[in-house]
Amino acid sequence: MIDPEHLRALGIPAERAEHAAKAARAGDLRDLVHELLSHGLWSEVVDETQPAPQWIERWRAQAADGFPIIDAAALERLLAAGADPHDLSGVVRSAQILAIYNLAQLLDYPALALGWDLPEAATPVLACASEADAGNARHLHPLHPELLERDPSGRFGEPCPLPLRQWRGLPEPAREEIRAQLQAGHRSAAAALWKRHVGGEPRACLDAVETLRRLLKDSNER
Repeated sequence: MIDPEHLRALGIPAERAEHAAKAARAGDLRDLVHELLSHGLWSEVVDETQPAPQWIERWRAQAADGFPIIDAAALERLLAAGADPHDLSGVVRSAQILAIYNLAQLLDYPALALGWDLPEAATPVLACASEADAGNARHLHPLHPELLERDPSGRFGEPCPLPLRQWRGLPEPAREEIRAQLQAGHRSAAAALWKRHVGGEPRACLDAVETLRRLLKDSNER
């Protein structure tokens, strides 16, 4: 039995979780598989909200354990050369989003990479069914058209603007102090706080807090 609460615990919105669970109980697993695949693909993308990029330590640990894919030496050279860890997170995130989008397209159209113009009758598709009803498989809902809508950041795959990234890296009291000034409409005071905590020329500080004001207004950033 599919419990929508289990899906909500994954971060799937309540309405979609309930719809997928209801359809699964009726024997149609397509919505459930769609939600699980969408969630699973996005879970492979680095969490950009962490003040310190946790993926760096995770990659270091995996490389030390002999995981063969990670180029830990290149990562250490970039960090030793002064690369900003958050800039590296942005590059890694962009590459990962591109990868999961391409993978979603491939799941939707398995013959896409072949470049063959196959007739519809010979075009392979992916389908899903329960083990108890394997003979009643149904074509999966397309993944890639709405994959970017599922971006947890709400930016549809776009890179994280620098002011938002810098604000996230501040201690919580400083973040809340700047947020309070912006919510009160005191942009000059917020810019002064920005200069104190982040640095920069006055005009750049004003531009940064204005960008941050728009981003915080349009998101659920905490």
